[in-house]
Amino acid sequence: MKRVIFSSFLGISLLFLAPLIARANVSCQPIYGGGQNCEQTGIVINKTVQNPQNGSYVDNLGVNDPKYSPDQSVNFQIQVTNSGNSPIGQTTVNDIFPQDVNFVSGPGSFNSTTNTLSFEVDNLNVNETRTFTITGQVVSNNNLPQDSGIICVVNQATAVTDNGDQAQDNAQFCIQKQTAPTTTIINQTTTTKGGLTVLPAPKIVATPSTGPEALPLLALLPTGFIGFLIRKKYTAFKS
Repeated sequence: MKRVIFSSFLGISLLFLAPLIARANVSCQPIYGGGQNCEQTGIVINKTVQNPQNGSYVDNLGVNDPKYSPDQSVNFQIQVTNSGNSPIGQTTVNDIFPQDVNFVSGPGSFNSTTNTLSFEVDNLNVNETRTFTITGQVVSNNNLPQDSGIICVVNQATAVTDNGDQAQDNAQFCIQKQTAPTTTIINQTTTTKGGLTVLPAPKIVATPSTGPEALPLLALLPTGFIGFLIRKKYTAFKS
């Protein structure tokens, strides 16, 4: 529970700090008569995560937004923009994965020790933006923390140019841990309250049917009756 509260607080804080973190360097020149003329220079990076419900890319997904499930794939996008007045020869991008997400695919090389994906962006022209898609996968349900149902994690991306300009941005999303289904076992008692053994239900024995096959038996009744009369008269005559 502590981790969820801390992650949620961190995510809320990043929502307010993200515009400041992702902002490129600002160069300001004094204006004659007072004031300053400021313009952005250098590199800008924007990190987004895909909404698992509608497929759109957003800056952050909070606890009230659609959540990811264990073993589900997560897509990210990193946009690198040159907001300065001159081309940038080379920019190094580092994408740091949270511990509950495994790397699947993306540009550059992945360091499993630091859980970081690194790649280079070469020859970025003025006002040019390049977009990179990165795929991760949520760990299995058993590898998620045992004391929480919802886990909010942060994926961080940084950019450093060959002339020293730096930028950083984060994307938060939440994972809904699956709870194990409960199984109810009904114990069948074999004794009554008094300790007597409960006998199984008796088997039902079907009686023979009395259909047409019983007609021959009925036909023997008149024959038997006639025989009885003959025997009775014979006995009387003999007497």
